[in-house]
Amino acid sequence: MTKPNDVFSRIDTDLNTTSSKQLIEQQATHWLLIQDELDLEQKMQFEQWLILDPEHERIYRRLEETLSLVEQLPVAQSSDSEVLVEQLKNSSKVTINTDKSAANNHVYRWLAIAASVMLISLLSWLGLERQETDPVIAQQIYQTKTAQVETYPLVDGSVVTLGPDSKLLVSMSNQARSLKLLSGEGYFDVVSDKARPFIVSSGQVNITVIGTEFNVRFNPSSIQVAVAQGQVEVELQDRHAKLQAGEVIIADNSRGLSQVTSIDPTVIDDWQQGQLIYQDAPLDQIVAQLNRYYAGQIIVAGEDVEQLRVTASFSTQDIPSVIQDLAAMLSLEYTQSGDTWLLTKPAMVKTN
Repeated sequence: MTKPNDVFSRIDTDLNTTSSKQLIEQQATHWLLIQDELDLEQKMQFEQWLILDPEHERIYRRLEETLSLVEQLPVAQSSDSEVLVEQLKNSSKVTINTDKSAANNHVYRWLAIAASVMLISLLSWLGLERQETDPVIAQQIYQTKTAQVETYPLVDGSVVTLGPDSKLLVSMSNQARSLKLLSGEGYFDVVSDKARPFIVSSGQVNITVIGTEFNVRFNPSSIQVAVAQGQVEVELQDRHAKLQAGEVIIADNSRGLSQVTSIDPTVIDDWQQGQLIYQDAPLDQIVAQLNRYYAGQIIVAGEDVEQLRVTASFSTQDIPSVIQDLAAMLSLEYTQSGDTWLLTKPAMVKTN
């Protein structure tokens, strides 16, 4: 049985060899070919691939539908492309018995899918398939591991630095630059291009810029946006806020946009140098970020403990020491079991 690799690792950004649309068609063809052979883990990978980008599902469903038509049609009686297209357009009215053993044959299925891909191209060439008004010219997924900080140059000249345990989807077209921060934290140094807005989305939050430097942090229940240079516009649930350099805002799905507050712009990217700086931040957000630097797990017990406020700075080089410092600062107890730490109020800790 053909074993699919993780699709996330197969997206190619070499614009000189393969377009983004061709890459998605290749991936869709791969999934369609082995669809009847997927185990549970592979089905989860396929579902992840489908929801990653609306274009994935659009191309896959179109190919799936075309394959169904190809498998219903008799062998074409004419090499005339217009006749073939007309036959395909009317194929839903044709009922043909097919050899099911042949239809299930791997080679037959490959040929049928290949014919479907060529057919889609033919329909497009004849003007019967909707043309893309703004085709994607580059698409990539960037992902970091626990405690890993990595900087990536983008095809437009912008640069993004991802914090630990972060995932970013980047799509570039001739009219827009669209990025999705799926988890973690990213610092964006954006090249100005008035004709192509640079839009970063995370959850339901959209951040639009022309040219600037800003930081986006994915928290457990909110998104934090801090601007180091330039100006950005943050949108959540039809509410908008403009931020200048040295300003920060919290976007929360249940509470909306917070008030814009001040922040020292020189410390916004200090996490890239291994320093975590907090100003009146809730403990649960601090712990969520610490967990991205730590191979174990830090747990906070109790909502009242999660909302304790902290103003401090820590080094990412020794996370266990940071946990102990937090406990001392907030008068909490900590218990350790292997790489797992639990922070609680003293009264919640049982003694023998």
